[in-house]
Amino acid sequence: MDKIWRLPYLATVFLLVYMPFHLFLSQWLSTYTGYLDFWKIAKDLLLFAAILLTAGLVYIRNNFKDRLFWLFFAFSTLYFLLHLLIWQMNPDTADKPAILATAYNCRLLGYAILGWGTSIVAKKYFTLKQIFRLTIIISTIVCILGIIQYLLPKDFMTHFGYSLDRGVKPAFFIDEKPDLPRIMSTLRDPNSLGAYLILPITILAGAWLKKPKLRMLFSGLLLLHALALFLTFSRSAWVGAVLAVGIMFFWHFKERTKLIVKKYWPLIVAGLVVLTAGVFMLRDQYVVQNVVFHSDENTRRTDSNNLHAQFAENGLKGIANEPFGHGPGTAGLVSIQTKQVVLTENYFIQISYEVGIIGLALLVGIMIFVCKLLYERNDFYASALLASFAGITFCCLLLHTWSNEAVAAQWWLLAGLVMKEK
Repeated sequence: MDKIWRLPYLATVFLLVYMPFHLFLSQWLSTYTGYLDFWKIAKDLLLFAAILLTAGLVYIRNNFKDRLFWLFFAFSTLYFLLHLLIWQMNPDTADKPAILATAYNCRLLGYAILGWGTSIVAKKYFTLKQIFRLTIIISTIVCILGIIQYLLPKDFMTHFGYSLDRGVKPAFFIDEKPDLPRIMSTLRDPNSLGAYLILPITILAGAWLKKPKLRMLFSGLLLLHALALFLTFSRSAWVGAVLAVGIMFFWHFKERTKLIVKKYWPLIVAGLVVLTAGVFMLRDQYVVQNVVFHSDENTRRTDSNNLHAQFAENGLKGIANEPFGHGPGTAGLVSIQTKQVVLTENYFIQISYEVGIIGLALLVGIMIFVCKLLYERNDFYASALLASFAGITFCCLLLHTWSNEAVAAQWWLLAGLVMKEK
């Protein structure tokens, strides 16, 4: 009987470890076994089964006494049902994209349910310190593989089943220039890798502050993660990581930070002016044009910065035309499988386009609820999650970040584990 109560914990650990390597393993192993589609959906089937089991065990143990858990479960279920309702209201929506989009959009809440339920029924099998240490170990492996990838031939990933025909690019470059490669390690793309590293970098920054005796170790790990983050050349992730670490520092040194800003604000402003002026003066340099702006005078396709604005504008127009939603799968990464591709380059615009302003309001409300619980907990783990949430949210304003399984699993599983009331 004890083994059954342990299963939610095992599922949580498995998903934390597996999800960053899911794409790599599914592409590689399916070249031997076939059934690539099964490899792709197996993780979601496992998550669904784990959610049902965990919710059942929570009920058996405490009935409905864990009211906040069941409130979160109810609103998450409502969010899922809303997807089905909007799908039925738009019968022209293709079945496969609708199913995939519903899974992509709802699984982040599913990860939180699994993590939260695990903390209720299986808390004797783990400590948060062990889980967060495991998170750093996994992200360190991902970073090392990414840095090695930067040094290898650019077609190296084709040996593991990566190809456009199989749904993943084997290599990425800034503005498609072969002399400017970007790493994605074992994740889907460089932007996803960058977003994935925001939480580990925030945890390491916080640990560096808390444990002076281990600062040499944490400094080395921070440099490794920072190098991998830099080599993604994901500008949104760079800003997101700086934002998250800044919030983490402010959280732990609030009064000291206020004094420093008050005393040295002229120097801080001057530094920002000098940095901005430097970028402006070097704007015609090849490296600056491509690394900072991701385009130069030789760019043949639409400038990536203009694309972000254009896609977001098109998405907002679509929302204005159909404020109750066009149906799951009609926007975002999944829409690539449809006749009308709608990339909004903004996760929140994507959700509103798919399931309407009601769906967006429900999701944002759930996120606020989660952040409130984390803020009330007010410890190291909660502060790392809240700070990284701000950084990842910045990425979501420019990309479909939460749609990536590794990013969603990492943050929402850990949030679920931490959210339980003390």
